[in-house]
Amino acid sequence: MSDFGNILNNLRAMSSVQLLFAFVACAGYALAQGGLFQARGARIAWLLAASGATGFVVLSPDWPAGVMLLAFAVAGIGCFVGAAWLLSRLVGLPTAGTSAPAVPTPADPGTARTTGVVDHAASARAAG
Repeated sequence: MSDFGNILNNLRAMSSVQLLFAFVACAGYALAQGGLFQARGARIAWLLAASGATGFVVLSPDWPAGVMLLAFAVAGIGCFVGAAWLLSRLVGLPTAGTSAPAVPTPADPGTARTTGVVDHAASARAAG
């Protein structure tokens, strides 16, 4: 039987506990890579992902097929992230770290009425 056939047999023979370990591994990987947490939270997410992956492989009837399934899951998450990034670039969404200025800077300082700051020098020039 081919390697792909072994992977398909492994998918058919999965138990609920093995599916739970696979979910924990994928969720922990996504949380660790997502940048949602600071260093301590990311370490905990990596530990969660590693323990879920280990439990998944240990409970697999054929451990090399379990390792290949985990590799496919990580590659699938990577393909999803790449497709989402490409779609956001095609639509024209701003990238991380870039944003519009909070307060527009007008060419004439005397027209900066949106900030609530009064430019006394520009008012004196306009009056005189």
